[in-house]
Amino acid sequence: MNARLAFIMPLAFFALPLLAEDAPKESAKSDKMEDDKKALTPVKTYVGSWKGGPMMKDGVKEGWVEEAEWSWEFKDGRASLVFKATNGHFYSAGKIAPGEAANSFVFTGTLPDGKASEELKGEVGKDGLVLTNANPGEGRPARITIDLIARGKRLDMLYQKKAGERYVPLAEVGLTRQGSGFGKESNGPECVITGGLGTIPVSYKGKTYYVCCGGCKTSFLENPEKELAAYEKRKAEEAAEAKKAQK
Repeated sequence: MNARLAFIMPLAFFALPLLAEDAPKESAKSDKMEDDKKALTPVKTYVGSWKGGPMMKDGVKEGWVEEAEWSWEFKDGRASLVFKATNGHFYSAGKIAPGEAANSFVFTGTLPDGKASEELKGEVGKDGLVLTNANPGEGRPARITIDLIARGKRLDMLYQKKAGERYVPLAEVGLTRQGSGFGKESNGPECVITGGLGTIPVSYKGKTYYVCCGGCKTSFLENPEKELAAYEKRKAEEAAEAKKAQK
């Protein structure tokens, strides 16, 4: 054995444990993303294009029209729901991520100036997703309630401020899902990434699948084998749970 080979072999042997340690970390990232998807199930139906404005009541004297595009974002091994708003009165963009506790959520909203942001936390209950800010800025929402009505065709957003011990309205904004009509069922294919309503076709090995938004489309195209494996696993788990519930 020459001297150079004798020097390299111990280094390669030493590197093997380091490579072995990296694999669980990547697996943990993937597992966390799937956990995030499940945690965000109560709010995943926000995904889509919306348009509307304030309901002329509760002291709102001037109207406006805003549009919002909600989609999934997969980044750094985590999943979240994000939106961008055109002419958004309270926020120009935002994100909903799972909180630390079950059924808890963290909302981070970017103000219309595109620079400042604020964080609200809450959970989903009978009135929808209720988020609160313990220390809101002047004229900013202390509580936001987001609720889907009309079979998912209408997104109602109630913004409130704190007045003593009470919450009083700042504005109530009603957004209609674009391309839909009231009373129309949301039947269609399932998104292979999140389980939501699939509206965008994607192809892999000659077969067509569906995803619900641009974020899911990007994730699928980057690694279709991984996403399809996760989809099959999720469907198997759902089938097992359904079978267990029947016993």
